[in-house]
Amino acid sequence: MTPAPAPAPWGGPPWGRGGRRWITFPATFLALFTVLGCAGANAWHPQGRPFDVLAMVLLVLAPASLVLVVQRGAAAVVGACLAVAGPVTYLALGYEPGPAVVPLGFVVVALGATRQRWLAWGAGTAGALAVVVLAVRPDGPSPVYTTLTVTGLLIAMLLGEGARGRAERMRALRAARVSREEAAVAAERLRIARELHDVLAHSLSGITVQAGVGLHLMDREPEAARRALTEIRDASRDALDEVRDVLGVLRSDGEAPRSPAGGLASLVERARADGLTVHADGLDAPVPEQVAPVVHRALQEALTNVRRHAPEATVQVRLTAGTSVVLEVQDDGPPVAGLVEGYGLRGMRERAEAVGGSVVVESGPAGFLVRVSVPGVAP
Repeated sequence: MTPAPAPAPWGGPPWGRGGRRWITFPATFLALFTVLGCAGANAWHPQGRPFDVLAMVLLVLAPASLVLVVQRGAAAVVGACLAVAGPVTYLALGYEPGPAVVPLGFVVVALGATRQRWLAWGAGTAGALAVVVLAVRPDGPSPVYTTLTVTGLLIAMLLGEGARGRAERMRALRAARVSREEAAVAAERLRIARELHDVLAHSLSGITVQAGVGLHLMDREPEAARRALTEIRDASRDALDEVRDVLGVLRSDGEAPRSPAGGLASLVERARADGLTVHADGLDAPVPEQVAPVVHRALQEALTNVRRHAPEATVQVRLTAGTSVVLEVQDDGPPVAGLVEGYGLRGMRERAEAVGGSVVVESGPAGFLVRVSVPGVAP
């Protein structure tokens, strides 16, 4: 299973105890900076209201509200209100402004980054309007201070929007990555299941035929029964080797499967040994390496289907290779009414389409035809 990605610091709603600890340090630093800065401003301009404990309490409200605004819900609303009320009340009481409104800008950014847009814009707008209104009073903030404050809060709102957009893009990228990984895992499982189906279906069908022959001839023709047992042994060994190759992909970090051993001629010979009448033409045609497994599995599945559904039929196998590699397997068995593709034919089609090819399956009076066409190279 693919592990779920960890949420970004500003991105997700679940701010547990670890998230609150993360935000406590900058909030503490911001509170110290604001209190010391405003205390220094009051000492530098003593004509304002004397700096006292009430001033420190009002200045700490906005930095402390950072811990609330990142938690969402009612806590965020309370935090936003405190972040606005603290510095605005401080200015309204006539203290020397100093950096009193700076924490409100950080709160606005935090609200925007945590996808609480209406709170971010509401807190920023309320703070800016309050400073503008207070600037009208004779003892209110200076025009320069008012301009810088309004501009700073506007920038904070824009930064919050940018952080929110970045968080959403990161979430979308993580979701797309997880989706791609899940699709890749599903495709790999499907490919391995397809390989195992073809190997086991082909081998077990041949083993079943040979076992029946051996049981039938065990008393009358011991040598024929011995040959059938030999065929079973060879088919079992080959099947185990192919299964080992398929499962080896799991231990090789997705290494591409190799072409099954033996080639097309060995499939035809084994089908003949199982009692099928097979006429083959062009099996020595050069087949590009990248499509050889597709052709091999297609012939294997087609012969397996004939063995299972029309064992008395005569099979004609034709292979041509050039700009396209075309494999045709046709038997003269009875037509199939209401043809429904099973796992074998479906796997054959998926393999061919994966390399840009196609599969045609037809059933009619002339028999059953499977035609596989995949891209090739000029001989």
